[in-house]
Amino acid sequence: MKKYLILDFGNVLAYATTGYWFITPSFITETGLKEDAFDEILSSMQQHKDILSRQASTLDDEYQLFYDFYSATFKTLNFSISEEKIKKIVDNFIHTSDKYTLFPHIKEYLEVLSKKYTLLLLTDNWPCVFNTLKEAQIDKYFTKVYVSSIYGSEKKDKVFFDYPINDFKIKKGEALFVDDTLELVEIGQEKGLEGYLMDPFFKHPACPYPIIHSIKELI
Repeated sequence: MKKYLILDFGNVLAYATTGYWFITPSFITETGLKEDAFDEILSSMQQHKDILSRQASTLDDEYQLFYDFYSATFKTLNFSISEEKIKKIVDNFIHTSDKYTLFPHIKEYLEVLSKKYTLLLLTDNWPCVFNTLKEAQIDKYFTKVYVSSIYGSEKKDKVFFDYPINDFKIKKGEALFVDDTLELVEIGQEKGLEGYLMDPFFKHPACPYPIIHSIKELI
C-alpha cells in the first residue's frame, strides 16, 4: 500500500520563469544581457557549479554562496558589473520568488494528494525555497521538506534519500517518488521507492519508468 508521495520541486511543482534556473529575471534586468549571450553565460556558470554544492543552512549562508557564484561567473565572462548590481541579483534570488513559476492548479492538486498520501518534498535547493512554498501557500501540504544544501548532500549522492526514508521508516513499496531527472528516478528506485519520471514539457522519449506530465495524473 502506498502511504507516501515524495516530490521534487523543480519541473514538478514549478519551472524556471526565464527557462534557466540561474539566469533570473533580475539577472537579465541588472546585466542587460540578451538571449544570444545565454550559452556563454551558462558555460561560465557550469565552470563554477561546485560553489552551488556548498552547504548552506541559513539564508545568510545562501547569500554568500550565490554572491560567490555570480561573482565567479562574471569574472570568467570578463563582464564588467558593479558589486551593487551583483548584490541586487543575489537579493532577488534569495528574497523573491519571481525566478519560479508554479504549474497551473498545483495548490489544488496538492490539497487532494495530501488527503491520500503523506507528502514529502525532496529537493536539490537552498533555504529560500521555504519562502517560495510559503508565498505560494503550498507549504502546509508537506509534512516535511528536505533541502539538499541544508543537509550538505544532493540527490545524486544517494544518501540524501535516506533522510526521509529513515525519518518515516518507509518500507520498500510504500512510497512514490517523482523527479524530472531519469538518473534520480533510478536512484529512488534503488532505494525502494516507486519512481515516476516527470516530463512537463514532453521532452523525454520512452523510459523504463512511468512518465507523467503533471502531478494531476497521480490523483
